[in-house]
Amino acid sequence: MRMEWVRAALVAARNAVVGANLSSLRLIRRPRKLVGYHAEALFLLDAFAQKRDLPERHVLDRLPQPAPVSIRLSNHTDTLWFRAVTSYLADLVGLCLLCQALRPRTVFEIGTLHGYSALHFALNTPPDTTVFTLDLPAGDLDLAFEETVLDLELARYGAAATRYAFSGTEVEGKVRTLKGDSATFDFSQWHRGVDLFFIDGAHSYDYVRSDTERALRCVRPGGAVAWHDFGRRGVNGVRRCVLDLASRGLDISVLPGGSLAYVVGIPAEQLR
Repeated sequence: MRMEWVRAALVAARNAVVGANLSSLRLIRRPRKLVGYHAEALFLLDAFAQKRDLPERHVLDRLPQPAPVSIRLSNHTDTLWFRAVTSYLADLVGLCLLCQALRPRTVFEIGTLHGYSALHFALNTPPDTTVFTLDLPAGDLDLAFEETVLDLELARYGAAATRYAFSGTEVEGKVRTLKGDSATFDFSQWHRGVDLFFIDGAHSYDYVRSDTERALRCVRPGGAVAWHDFGRRGVNGVRRCVLDLASRGLDISVLPGGSLAYVVGIPAEQLR
């Protein structure tokens, strides 16, 4: 774990050198905000320049609909998705649009945390849809792979949660919470049974690769996989893993202005 802290410090230093400007010095007394600003500045630079090595496509350009599409957003405020940086909101809207366009009967998510994305899957899918969401259990864990520093911080919060954003809502009955390490969890009952698989768990390359392999076993032919945090400048392996898949012929898109990478209509020969 010491190496992860060293890597995090090196990435933060690199982002400060490349992504800083004089105006950002007003955040000098708020170091966490300052580190986040530097990372987001570089993310936005790549997004503006369209230099993210994937085709940038809006969901409804990729999945044209015969009529205007409406989405449902919750007014829940205790969440990481609604924040000063609006790219996270763009990602949430993209996920809602995927649900409205695909109308999946089974959704599987790795990374529950607040349960806010699970809530929106439930709000934007047909009444008979089931949303499965997997997160780490409480307590010290002997994890299969190393996590990033940020992952460990979020995992402690998620593991301790007893209520989620969907708790007590009209769609709570559609959501099934699961606990376990995604690298060792038994996914066999979902093989070829998932219409939309969302990966938003640990961000180390080994975990993203492992989660993606499991997603490609679970998704039905013609189904969809989405990854969160593609292209964000932190200690994460999302970009590397997704670009590896794209280089092998998977037609992956990235949401313009957001960090949601997604592929839809996956042919059977590209599933594991």
